[in-house]
Amino acid sequence: MAQDSFANRGQRFTTKAADVSRAVLKIVGEDVRSWDVFRWIVIVLLALILLLLLSLSGIRSEISALEQDRSAGADQLARVTKDIADMRASLTQAISDMNSGLQSDIAKVNTKIDARLQQAAPKPSPPPPAAPKPGAKPKP
Repeated sequence: MAQDSFANRGQRFTTKAADVSRAVLKIVGEDVRSWDVFRWIVIVLLALILLLLLSLSGIRSEISALEQDRSAGADQLARVTKDIADMRASLTQAISDMNSGLQSDIAKVNTKIDARLQQAAPKPSPPPPAAPKPGAKPKP
């Protein structure tokens, strides 16, 4: 029985809420039907202004996000530029080290080749003593 009265109370509340909402809609509907064009224009303009303000706040947030992206892009550009400069310097140093290493290796190889060539080449013998000329007489 207690459940029946609770369910009955819920039904009564729902019925009263529906009656109140119908009454409010009836009053609003009658009032809206009596409006003239001027009031409708004012409502439309207010709605447009509200939409404009909402979109401007969205635009402002987008602009701030773009500015942050631009500053982040500038930071990335600076970092990439620094990395490129560092890499260029290290490559220049590596090429310079390789060049000096190659020159010293070539000098060593040339020295070894020259030493082997000197060892393998026959040593020139001193020229034989000059033979006396047949027409010359030795002096006493």
